Amino acid sequence: MQVVDGKPHVRPCRSIPSDGNEANEWIASIGTLYGSLTVLTPLTGSSVLTPVRHGGEPRIAAILRAEAPWMAPAIDRIADQATMSLWAGRPWLSLRPMLLVGPPGAGKTHLARRLGALSGCGDAVLSFAEVGSNAELAGNPRGYRHQQPNFPAMVMLRTSTANPVVIIDEVEKACTGNNGDPVATLLGMLDQSTAAQYFDGCLATQIDLSHVNWVLTANRIDGLPAPLLSRVDIVEVNGPGPEHGEMILAALWRNVARDAGLPPSALPHIEAGAETALLRLFRNTRSVRRLRRAIETLVAVSARHMPRMLN
Repeated sequence: MQVVDGKPHVRPCRSIPSDGNEANEWIASIGTLYGSLTVLTPLTGSSVLTPVRHGGEPRIAAILRAEAPWMAPAIDRIADQATMSLWAGRPWLSLRPMLLVGPPGAGKTHLARRLGALSGCGDAVLSFAEVGSNAELAGNPRGYRHQQPNFPAMVMLRTSTANPVVIIDEVEKACTGNNGDPVATLLGMLDQSTAAQYFDGCLATQIDLSHVNWVLTANRIDGLPAPLLSRVDIVEVNGPGPEHGEMILAALWRNVARDAGLPPSALPHIEAGAETALLRLFRNTRSVRRLRRAIETLVAVSARHMPRMLN
């Protein structure tokens, strides 16, 4: 770890060996494509680790608690580890791998993504329910038509941070076939000793993945292998209750606007009847995911009749 302009940095890769395409004007070399992994990269998140007041919990935990109080068990873990990191002289987001277990639609993935957004570390989601081979996580080595580094390395490149939040969604739905076992690959990435010197077949060198913040989600864990469970902090969470409806609706409204690149005020006005229907939907289903889809549908339908003025 090195300090640059008062901020901690690490170099994920020392160097990337030549693939013979450096002088090829038609094919970009691997060193050119992924050379950013060989430069000093910041470890981010110090601004949200400091307490909101003397003796209080870290700011990131206070924000998450205000947004999702039903996720208290997970937020308590985040608060404890953030406090410990700051005390130990690691002023960046540094969490032990965490497995959030709870019902569908409880907001597990949303909480994990908020970690990346609030800390400035950035985030990315890989759903194991949609993984058809090991390549989505491990990448493709040199010699393959679509050679590419492993998923966490690609997230580092996109976020320009060495400690992004990498979310493995629905980890219990991983399938093992002829194209590799994604859970077996994940084990090597979660273990600190191997993650610090993880060999990547595309880069043809070791890359330091030890600073990645891993958050796994699952609806149940009875089918997960013991080696995986031994590498994560298992946190059971419940879905939001009916009393959280208005809070969730307001938060999702802001999120839909943010994802569209707009301020919340730019979205179509929500009529009282529509708001009542949305709250009824949530109270009947307790699903944050279904409520968000309903909000997106409402905004899309309203937008057809309310063209925006473009600047």
